Amino acid sequence: MKKLNYMFGAIAAVAMSLASCSPDDFQGVDENGLPVAADAKVAVDVDQTTNQATFTLDGKAVYPIWIMDWESSKPYSTQNGLRKIFSKAGDYVLKYRVGNRNGFSQGIGSVTFHIDNSLVDYGMYFTMLDGKKWRIAKEEQGHLGCGEPGTDGLGWYSAAPDEKHGTALYDDVITFSSDGTYTYSPGADGMVYANKGCTRLPGNPGDGNDFNSPAKEQTSHYTIEGRGNDVYLVLDDKTLFPYVSDDSQYDKPAFRIESVTGSKLVLVYDNGSIAWHYVLTSKDEVKGFDGFDADSEFNMFKGCTFTNEFYYAPGWNQIADPALTADGNSYTVSLPEATNDTWQAQVKFLTDMRTSAASHYDFSCKLMSNTDHNNVTVKLVKTGDDATYYFQETVSLKAYEEYVFYKSDMPGIDMDKVSLVLDFGGNAANTQVTVSGIVLKDHANDDGTVVPVEDEDKTVYTYDSADNLWKVGVDDKNDYSTEFFYAPGWTQIADPGFAKEGGTYTVTLPSATSEQWQAQVKIKTGIAAEADAAYDFCCTLMSDKELKGATVKLTDGDDDADNFFFTERADLVPYEEYVLKVPAAKLAKGASKGLMLVLDFGGCKENTTVKVSGIVLQKTAECDNQPFL
Repeated sequence: MKKLNYMFGAIAAVAMSLASCSPDDFQGVDENGLPVAADAKVAVDVDQTTNQATFTLDGKAVYPIWIMDWESSKPYSTQNGLRKIFSKAGDYVLKYRVGNRNGFSQGIGSVTFHIDNSLVDYGMYFTMLDGKKWRIAKEEQGHLGCGEPGTDGLGWYSAAPDEKHGTALYDDVITFSSDGTYTYSPGADGMVYANKGCTRLPGNPGDGNDFNSPAKEQTSHYTIEGRGNDVYLVLDDKTLFPYVSDDSQYDKPAFRIESVTGSKLVLVYDNGSIAWHYVLTSKDEVKGFDGFDADSEFNMFKGCTFTNEFYYAPGWNQIADPALTADGNSYTVSLPEATNDTWQAQVKFLTDMRTSAASHYDFSCKLMSNTDHNNVTVKLVKTGDDATYYFQETVSLKAYEEYVFYKSDMPGIDMDKVSLVLDFGGNAANTQVTVSGIVLKDHANDDGTVVPVEDEDKTVYTYDSADNLWKVGVDDKNDYSTEFFYAPGWTQIADPGFAKEGGTYTVTLPSATSEQWQAQVKIKTGIAAEADAAYDFCCTLMSDKELKGATVKLTDGDDDADNFFFTERADLVPYEEYVLKVPAAKLAKGASKGLMLVLDFGGCKENTTVKVSGIVLQKTAECDNQPFL
C-alpha cells in the first residue's frame, strides 16, 4: 500500500494547489474539516451512443480523486468532469475519495454505471474527426501535460494557456479523412516540437531542453480500435504529431482517446513510464479583445505618476503589505496569506491623472491569477472620495487564464486625481495576481482599437438551480407526456425512437425527411406560465448527422398555433453541441395551464440521433441595475 498512499499524497497536493477559495474558506488546516466520501454528490453521465462517461463531483471547495479499478494499472485522476470512453459493454464501478484544503477523505465511495454496447463500429469517431483541421488547443489549461503512467497525464505538469508560445507547437495542423488518411502539416515555420529525449528527429542540441525539429508535410494513415476497455487512435509507424514526446511515440504512435466531440479531442500517450496529455481542437483560434493600446500616446496611465497604498487584513486583522513587483506596465501582487472577505486585500494606484465631465473615457487592463479567484474587484474612483467612481465591478479569474477588463465610452466625471483600486479579498494562500496593460484614455482619441460588439444577453442559465422550472417540474418527476408527427414526404409512419435519461432526451429517426415539421416531437408538461411574465429558456442540442434547420418551439399546450414564446431554428453540425438561449420571452396571447416544448427535426438524414439536454426554463430575474457598493 505504500505506492498507493504516495500516489494519493501527490494527487492531493496537486489538487489542493488548484482548488478555488470562497469567502467561507479558513486559514490553515482543520482535521475536523476533512470531507466524508459517503456524503459526496457524485454523478456518472453515460452517452450510450459514443460510450463516453462523464464523472462529476458537485460541491464548493472540494475535488475528486477518481479510482478506476477497471484498468490493471489502476489509473487515478483529480479532474472534475473527467470523460472516459469505453470499448466494452458491462458494469463498471467508479471509486472515489474527496479532498479539500484540509486533506482527503479516508473513506472511499463508489458508484456503479453500465455501458450498454461494445464498440464494434467506430464510424461515429471517423465522422467526428473527418475533414477538420485540428490544432493544439493552446487557449486551454492542460493542452499539453504529463503524469504518472496509467493516469490522464496531468499529475506532474499541466501547461498554462499559451505557455509554449515561441515554440513550433501551435501552428501545426493535422487532418483526418474518412478514408483513413492522416495528414500532418508543420505550419509556416516548417518545424515540429519534440521532447528533449527524442533521438529519432534531427536538430536535438543536447542541452536538456525540448527543441524544434525541421519537418515537412506528411501523409499517413490512422485507425480507431479498441484495446481492452479503451479506445485508441492509432497512426502508422513513424508518423509525426504536433508534439513528439519520445522515440517510442514516433516509432509506434497510439493514443488513448479520453474524450471526443465534434470540436475537441483529448488524447493520452502512455509508454508505461510516463503518460502525456494532449488537447486538440478543430475550432478556429479566436483572437479575443486585447484591450486598448497600452503603448499609445493617448494612454494617460502611460505618462502618469503614482504611488501605491495597501490594505491587507486576513480576518480583518491587518498584516504586512503584500509584495508588489513592476515590469513596465505590468504589476504582480503576491498574497501569501488567504483572506475570506471582500476588501481584505486591497491594492491602490493613486495617480495624478485628471478627468473631466466634458469628455468620455475608455479603460482597460488585463488580470491573471495563478489560482482560481471568483471575487476580484476593479474600481476606478476619485481619490479621497469612494462614492464617486466610474465603475466598481467584481470579476472571476480562472487560474492562468488572462481576463481583459474594459469599459468603453464612459461619460466623464470631474476628478482632479484618479485612483485605480483592486481588491483580491477571498484569495487563496500564495496567490499571485498580475495586472498589466493599464489604459485610461479620452474616447475621442482613436488608438486604432476595435471594441467588440457586446453580447446583450447577460442571463445566467443554471440547470441545477431550484428556479429551473423544467428540472423541478419535469426532469426530477418524469412528469410529462409525448406526442409525435413523423411523416417523411408528409406520409405519417411509425413514431421515432424516444428515450429520457435524467435531463437528456434522445430522439432516433430511422427514416430521412425533407421538410420542416416532418419530424415533430412534442413534450407536454404541467408547467404553468403567467400572462405578461417574462421567461428565460436554454437547451443544448447535439446530432450525430448534419441537420439544418432543427426547430425549437416553446408554446402553450392548448394553443401551439398562436400562443407561444418563440420559434427558433438551428443548424446542427455532427457531434457538436449547439446551445440555444432565448432570454426574456413572453407568451403571445396570455397565460398557459401547461407548457409544451415542440422539437422538429424535419430535413434529417437517415438514421439520425438527436440529443436534447440541459433544458432550463426560469422566470426572468428582475434587476435594478444599481452598482455594487
